Amino acid sequence: MIVKFIISILIIYICTYLGIYKAKTYENRERELKKIKNALAFFKSKIEFTYEPIQEIFMQISKSVYLHKDNIFLRTTRYLRDTDLSNSWNKSVDESIDFNKEDKEILKMFGKLLGKTDKKGQISEIEISQSFIEKQIEKAEQEKNKNSKLYKSLGVSLGIGIVIILI
Repeated sequence: MIVKFIISILIIYICTYLGIYKAKTYENRERELKKIKNALAFFKSKIEFTYEPIQEIFMQISKSVYLHKDNIFLRTTRYLRDTDLSNSWNKSVDESIDFNKEDKEILKMFGKLLGKTDKKGQISEIEISQSFIEKQIEKAEQEKNKNSKLYKSLGVSLGIGIVIILI
């Protein structure tokens, strides 16, 4: 009897954990898009008012926005040793797990002209990317609100359902 109870609690716990884990993907996407938006604003102001190289600006973004955690900007600076800026950016975007396909396409569009235009062109490219990212943030918030609660509830319900079937 005690073994059945322990197994039942364990099943409910595991299913609940899986539901919460899946719900976290929606929260992570929204959080990462907001960080990208802040990073682009930082990038824009640095491009506008300083003459620092992009690699230095990316390191500063990595330190201030991401607090030294692994991120697109840090990976891009690492890959710059092997290839050009655009390819480094695209490789970093491809490795990001928190973004969906549409997010990655927008970020890659930004990367195509990264470092290849003059100051005005770079600023306008950043502004266009910021508007696209803003729309993606709105979509991410809607998806999070819709699906986050669903997956959490589904995890608990599935766990209870399995326990009921086994008893």
